[in-house]
Amino acid sequence: MEPLAISALDPTVLQSRGIDLTSLGAAYLALLGNLVLAIAGFVAARSYLVITPNRASRDYGIYVAVLLSTLLIATALENELLPQDFVTLQYVAVPHLALLLLIHLWIAFRQEPWLIALGGASAAGAVIVVAAAAMIGGQARPAHWLALGLFLVLIAFLWFKSVSTKRGFLRARSIYVASKERPDPAVAPQKPWLGLPQWVALIAASVSLAALNSILRGSALLQIPAVQVLVESAVVLTATVLVCAVPAVSYWLARRAWMPELTRFVWLVWLVVGFAFTYGNYLTSLDEWGRDRAESEPISARSP
Repeated sequence: MEPLAISALDPTVLQSRGIDLTSLGAAYLALLGNLVLAIAGFVAARSYLVITPNRASRDYGIYVAVLLSTLLIATALENELLPQDFVTLQYVAVPHLALLLLIHLWIAFRQEPWLIALGGASAAGAVIVVAAAAMIGGQARPAHWLALGLFLVLIAFLWFKSVSTKRGFLRARSIYVASKERPDPAVAPQKPWLGLPQWVALIAASVSLAALNSILRGSALLQIPAVQVLVESAVVLTATVLVCAVPAVSYWLARRAWMPELTRFVWLVWLVVGFAFTYGNYLTSLDEWGRDRAESEPISARSP
């Protein structure tokens, strides 16, 4: 498939990736519907709910941002590695996903009640819009329902950890019980080198992931190429370190202190990098299998 960045103005290249007036119109309607539902949910949340900007709300923003980043990576991989007939995530949805990602990254860095309400309302609206579009269009696939299920789990997590009703808030004997406000545990000073146990775990996980990818590509358990596994695991680790270095160094330059909970951040980045690596290998193998099957069909058709 021709690179999108080189031929972005070529209509045939855009159409081969599902970018046309029809898909753009559908994506616009989905974004508009999400906007209407988000505004309605935001107004209702500000009117009837008490939202506590605690650590759980910050975790909600982080985990939703990781999920949205994974969806963006999966979208790019599918559209660049597969024929359009096999693509489940379309490029036209990227602005919608990017807007949701921006809101939840903002929640991760700044916990304000109105901002948390906006993030929760926008995520709930997105779930409703995507579920309705999937049922109406009849093109829902297991990956879509899995993503929607993860969004629902995270919204439920936010609700049980950071949201109370104003009615319960007014009737409660203690403001802390009603608002779910809890003192956050003290965060230990974080060092950039993480520590030997964390590095051992990261290396072991990267080697295991590379070995698993070799098995998925058809290698037998006793015939896994050791050099290839070591190279691929080094690539995963290097990509993780490079991605983590930018925000960690920026945080240190701005505050002269290392990013808190850097260990969790590194593992979340590793999960995203590992997903991109594994999903990319899976899609490449799927594309090669499809080509081999297409080439073998004429031969089998000629055989008696």
